[in-house]
Amino acid sequence: MSTAISTNVINYPALVPDSRQVRIIEANLDGEPIREQDLVRVKTPAGGATKWIVNIGGNETTEDEIVGLLVCISKRGVLWPQEDPTDQRPVIVSNDLLVGYRVSDDLGTLDPKALERYRIGDRRYDWHALSSSAEFGYGSARGGGGKRVKESRILAILRDGDVWPVLVTIGAGSLKAWAQFQKVGLPSFHYECVVGLKLEKAKSAGGQPYSTIVPRMVGTISEEQGEVARRLYTEPLKRMFSAPPVGAVVEATTDEE
Repeated sequence: MSTAISTNVINYPALVPDSRQVRIIEANLDGEPIREQDLVRVKTPAGGATKWIVNIGGNETTEDEIVGLLVCISKRGVLWPQEDPTDQRPVIVSNDLLVGYRVSDDLGTLDPKALERYRIGDRRYDWHALSSSAEFGYGSARGGGGKRVKESRILAILRDGDVWPVLVTIGAGSLKAWAQFQKVGLPSFHYECVVGLKLEKAKSAGGQPYSTIVPRMVGTISEEQGEVARRLYTEPLKRMFSAPPVGAVVEATTDEE
């Protein structure tokens, strides 16, 4: 992972103040909030694949790298009813890794008594305590490695030419590299930074291949365009991600710890 600070200034014509795209987005939203389920998710491929598959409006493309403006970064925590979350609805979802919200009563293989110890209100749970516990924290996942709860970051990436950002989930196997990149690799506010996300093949402790996300700095936009991005995308997305996650759309990540 490169942490070199880029000074390359990139122009996003759509983010010029009072541009046509700005006016169109504001008119079409008409004061309504952005909804997470309305945005395109780009899933991390399984099996160690190193190509992204992006499907926008039925137009599917294969990409070596996702490049775009980092308009939002959100935390996400999920407790699934089964170790294999395929086609499952999560039991608890947290949008800040502090408080978790109960979104399903199908507990699967979860011990209801163990879960009850971390309840702090009506369908609310102390996520920090739960994710640090012996029952759900490190060492509680299948095989004794990792956490039964899954924690991630969701990145909203606005690609040049797109009207809406795509969402990419940074799962457990890529979190350490992302955290380091976010701390020392961003030379400005994240919504002024154009980043690239590539994929590399890695192997879990058990020898299973998975895809890990490798970030890099591409460049920055101007402060003027960054202010438009903050107002038009970042602030509404922050409100969207911080809302209680009732009925949240949650991706089951495929990468390993």
